[in-house]
Amino acid sequence: MRFVLSEYITLLKEDGELDTLIVDLLIGMKIIPISIPQKGRQHGVDIAAVGKDPEDHKTKVFLFVVKQGNLNRTNWDGKVNSTRPSLNEIKDVYINSLLEKKYNKLPVKIVVATNGEIVQNVQINWKQYIDSNSNKKRTYDFWGTTRIASMLDTYLDNEKLFPAEYQSLLRKTLAFLDVPDYNLSHFYELLDQILRKDAKQKQKILKKLRLVRLCLNILFKWSQDLKNLKPAVLASERCILLCWDWIFKNGHLEKAYVKQEFYMFYGLKRRIGITFFNKVVQHYQTKHSIYRYSKNYLEYSLNSWEHLGILATIGLAEIQEFRFKYWATKEEESQKFYKSAESVSNALSSFVHSNPPLSYPEYDEHCIEIALALQLLYFTGKKDDACNWIRSMVVAFHNNFVIYKRFPLFRTNFDKLVDIHNGDIDSEIDSSTILIILLEYSVLFEDEELYKEIRSLINDNFPKVNLQIWFCTEDVERFFCAKNYSQGEGTLKHSINIYDEIKEYKKEITEEVDLFIKEDKFEFYTSGFHLIPHISSRHFRGQPFPVFWRLPIKRNFERNDDKE
Repeated sequence: MRFVLSEYITLLKEDGELDTLIVDLLIGMKIIPISIPQKGRQHGVDIAAVGKDPEDHKTKVFLFVVKQGNLNRTNWDGKVNSTRPSLNEIKDVYINSLLEKKYNKLPVKIVVATNGEIVQNVQINWKQYIDSNSNKKRTYDFWGTTRIASMLDTYLDNEKLFPAEYQSLLRKTLAFLDVPDYNLSHFYELLDQILRKDAKQKQKILKKLRLVRLCLNILFKWSQDLKNLKPAVLASERCILLCWDWIFKNGHLEKAYVKQEFYMFYGLKRRIGITFFNKVVQHYQTKHSIYRYSKNYLEYSLNSWEHLGILATIGLAEIQEFRFKYWATKEEESQKFYKSAESVSNALSSFVHSNPPLSYPEYDEHCIEIALALQLLYFTGKKDDACNWIRSMVVAFHNNFVIYKRFPLFRTNFDKLVDIHNGDIDSEIDSSTILIILLEYSVLFEDEELYKEIRSLINDNFPKVNLQIWFCTEDVERFFCAKNYSQGEGTLKHSINIYDEIKEYKKEITEEVDLFIKEDKFEFYTSGFHLIPHISSRHFRGQPFPVFWRLPIKRNFERNDDKE
């Protein structure tokens, strides 16, 4: 297991990754950080901490110089940011002028920490330096990859970082990671085992959450090495959902340190998503880009829908970060994330335009991807792109039915879908959620002409189809991050009537919001973490939460009604 940790540590960047891991390790060792990594001049010190040295059990001040890679001649001396000048600056400036007076009587241990080792031709330089500069109050130490991995193994969890059963599951995950269509079952089992029991003490709560984050980080780094980031994207979804579920069920959401830790989870999930996006964005702008990775047209279609959902959630994560920064009155910084969301939204529009299957949903559950994509287009002001896409789906519904007698399969069944495509059986045209979601988004976008086109499609081609929409109930909050929350749960409005006029349908939605919308009272909504249900819907194949389009429809209706 230490080999796995060593492999992980060597992949970390100095800034924001290795130094963050060392801070987590220090907390596990009960050594309290008094200054954390930051940009700008720090007079040689990347991390400062106070606590008992496990080697002699004496309380000391620990000052860390964090470097990336092996300690060799290049980074030992000769440059401003080399190790030796940093050590001199700590000795000459930081300890004498910047260390708080209350720590003056404590001995100081200066630690050079790297995700490498000391190369042989620098060993003598290192030894001579510490021999010349050590005294009763000042000592030196080196933490390399092997040492850090050993300490992680010892301190970051109660007894070991990964107990035996965790080690086996993580090894299996990494071993199967490059197998096509691997379903991450071992990783999901690992998460379940880590989060199976509650923790009451702050340190134990943080250890569980940080252990999950470390596991995800390991998987992410291995995925990068394999040049296949999709497993990391899927794993990040499960991690953030199960951690929210665990935090909510055990009543930890009110704890500020838990919220801060969860935000770091979300930040890692965002980073994984953007890394994936940057790698594949050119494919999204290429005609039939997914087809070249598919065995046949049906696989091309299903792969396209899956990628659409992933792309939409990546964009919605950028919208989430934009909101967080905006609410924190960091307006200038928030615009960076809005522009990032716009970039993802542009790629999504191009992806839809470049891949025709995205106008022909195969399953009714593809309403999930449709709702996610339309949410992103709505938030980034792409009304025309959204409405044009809906129009192309209206045409596709008509043509698919008239020419091939096909209709999105209401209950997901791949074997039956294959038979339909082969012409062995006919589509069952009985129920639909997609049509209602398309209709209601035409209402949200206030496109009366589009509303009438969808109404005509339904009346002319599918007059007997049972039009449905799913609503959650109060109890759904207890489990929506742990399973397909809409299967056998919540409530269903069926046999929906489509009014002749869009205003009448708006009025009905407005009246139904107070009656059916419960999720606006859920913690994810009141705390502003709207990304969570979007991820859960895509990951567990749950129906979209109508609050995200019905509540804006109600507000628009009431605003316009007041003007009249």
